[in-house]
Amino acid sequence: MKPAKPQSTTMDEQTFVPPTMRALYFSPASTAVTDHTSMDEPRTDSHVKFDTDFQTPIPSGNDYLVKVQAAAFSHDELRLSNILNPSKSIPQIPLHSFCGTVISTPEKDHWNPDGPKFKVDDAVFGLIKHTRDGAAADYVIVSEDELAYKPKNISAAEAATIPMPALTAWEALFKYAGLDTADVKQGRQQLRVLITNARNNEIATQALQLLRSHKLFPHSRPWICATCDAEDQEDYLRKEYDVDATIYAPLPLPHDYDLGSIFRKNRWDPVDVVLDCAGQEMFEQAHSPKVIKEHGAVLTAVDSTPAEARDPLDDDEPRKDGVLSRFILVSPNGEALSRISELVEADEVRGRVESIKDLVDGTDVLSSGAAGAGGGRRGGMMVIRVN
Repeated sequence: MKPAKPQSTTMDEQTFVPPTMRALYFSPASTAVTDHTSMDEPRTDSHVKFDTDFQTPIPSGNDYLVKVQAAAFSHDELRLSNILNPSKSIPQIPLHSFCGTVISTPEKDHWNPDGPKFKVDDAVFGLIKHTRDGAAADYVIVSEDELAYKPKNISAAEAATIPMPALTAWEALFKYAGLDTADVKQGRQQLRVLITNARNNEIATQALQLLRSHKLFPHSRPWICATCDAEDQEDYLRKEYDVDATIYAPLPLPHDYDLGSIFRKNRWDPVDVVLDCAGQEMFEQAHSPKVIKEHGAVLTAVDSTPAEARDPLDDDEPRKDGVLSRFILVSPNGEALSRISELVEADEVRGRVESIKDLVDGTDVLSSGAAGAGGGRRGGMMVIRVN
């Protein structure tokens, strides 16, 4: 559906938007007993449905309406969103990493005197807050800080796979680990990083690409050690991402596995940052003083334990041993995503499409039990093709 007047900035003049749309959504679980519910009736869990007559969202005066081309998800995203975001009492549309076309813009934009940043018919990609409906539908409402221009050199499907994992990796390095982009570019920081489960996790893959970006690290090449759960992956990591060292770490870890002993045996100095994409025992072993420097950062993208055990808003201080131990709570960041888009167009960052399914087949993909079951041990992003 082409917009009627691309030069316009008021929704009613821009395009005709149908009142209903196709959408995948998770039905709410039966958690409450009502007058119509028998105490003997079993509790039903939330399950995914496909609807061809779902109400099209109506944007507020500060939001954009985007026609979705593709939306993507990883196993971990679904698993962690279920743990960290309580289910709503209304249907919830999943898949928060997406690519699409702007259909309508904010009617009023007090921040930009020349009108909204994104115009009708602009190709965009982005990450939507997980407390809002996602993009497994024909249309989605987004705010400006959730968007960036889609890179011109990749498909919509590949673009949809990038926002969530790339922003998670970006925030791990430049927010949680506290790297200063100016210091990094001028070579004032000699960075040492350990990335676990580096071959099979998309956040790890994006982190490897960022760390090997000449635009981000033009004068100081970070030292990277990567763990992998199959010995034949070591050559791949060295050739594809030029990692400096690899460690074989089968998952789940054997009971006698000792990451600290491996560092000591190889006479490696402790690292500044650990980006954990394996979780559980690997995340715990990464806190060894043989692995992480004093005042370093051990960050996990897959193990929700730190987030569940502590209030994330009050846990910004390092632990008593000087090590910051955190779960990465990724959030939309339009400015960072714009930087990532530039790296994509410079061929320094790419997405990874594991599979592509049409929206109508999405119930099979999301209901199969495979989505989320593998956790961080399975790689790639699965794409739902919408329009």
